[in-house]
Amino acid sequence: MSRIERMVAAIDPAPDAPGQGQGARELFHEIVATPVPARRRPRWPVLVPVAALLAAAVVMGVAFLPAEAPRAIAPPAALAFTRSGDDWIVTVKDLYAAPERFESEFRARGFDIHLTIAPGSPSTVGQVTGGESSEEARIEEESVECESPGGRCAVAFRIPADFTGSATISFARAARPGERYQSAGDADATGELLHCVPFRGMTVDEVRAALAERGGSIEEFRVGKKSERASQVPGNWFVEDAVPTAPGQVLVWAQPDQVRLSPEAAELVNKKMAGCPKG
Repeated sequence: MSRIERMVAAIDPAPDAPGQGQGARELFHEIVATPVPARRRPRWPVLVPVAALLAAAVVMGVAFLPAEAPRAIAPPAALAFTRSGDDWIVTVKDLYAAPERFESEFRARGFDIHLTIAPGSPSTVGQVTGGESSEEARIEEESVECESPGGRCAVAFRIPADFTGSATISFARAARPGERYQSAGDADATGELLHCVPFRGMTVDEVRAALAERGGSIEEFRVGKKSERASQVPGNWFVEDAVPTAPGQVLVWAQPDQVRLSPEAAELVNKKMAGCPKG
């Protein structure tokens, strides 16, 4: 036996082990054929700071909570009621409110009153322009002073506190740009375009020039006994009458003959001109 064989024999734990039989070989092959599962690397939990988790929860809560429905804000009152003895003084605070708001606020006070407020020329603003009542009742306008061309711009009226009927009242308010007047005063009344202008009997050209100085113009003409419409007439025709139709515009009645005023009409014109500058 060589030196190497003697060294191997010295470290052989079972030098006399029996040879492997058929069963041992089959067991060996079965063990070798069984796949060994791959080792998985351990997954360590990711540590997130508690403060970060809370912040994320708050953000997500805000993001996913349903938005609160906006609360309906009731509009301010359109009417103001002030007791005056046996009457109510009713002042319109919102001249442009829908008629339904007026009716609702009247109904809350026990009144069946329908209020209509429409654009009017400056001299009619704040005045009653029409209406009717189902019973005899003192429903009248109240004078409310404020800064306006006609000296009044608020709408107010007086009704008996014990009024039990129904009523319809129409008032005039200032017109907004683009609106036409639904009620109009005399063209030479206080606040109107031709105030302090003795336009009756003046020529069309003279009246047109007076209007232009005040930023106004003639919208249209009426001519003849049937007041037929005309877009233009000769400048030397004479103006018989005029009425405001919209901010900055008047409708003019004109004729080719000189205008002769009746004594009553002449007296009225003189009264209107009494407080005007001479000149």
